[in-house]
Amino acid sequence: MPRELYLVTPVPVSIEALVAAAAVVDDQLGVRALYGGAALQLVDGADVAVLTLENSRLLQHPLDAGQVTAGLDLGASEVWWTEAITPWGADGEPGVAVATGIARVLEGQVRVEDGT
Repeated sequence: MPRELYLVTPVPVSIEALVAAAAVVDDQLGVRALYGGAALQLVDGADVAVLTLENSRLLQHPLDAGQVTAGLDLGASEVWWTEAITPWGADGEPGVAVATGIARVLEGQVRVEDGT
């Protein structure tokens, strides 16, 4: 079962932000495109996925943004929503660390759903 994560950022998540955040966690992680470019995936040296990020979506209406980001601070005029998954448990910790790094690089926020 994967662990779901949500990033809320003032700009879309870019490959540059992904690579910058990944390099801090593990400089051996690789990036590949999935679904014709609809998602990016980080893999370790054994080609095992540690983080999969869907393309960011602009939340155009304040009502939409408020409903899907309850509990997160929406300080930016534009709000971009990015869904991600990591493996459950310890295998997913590198992916969570990268997602947290992306949020930091883009001055956004991340929510990790731990099933609790």
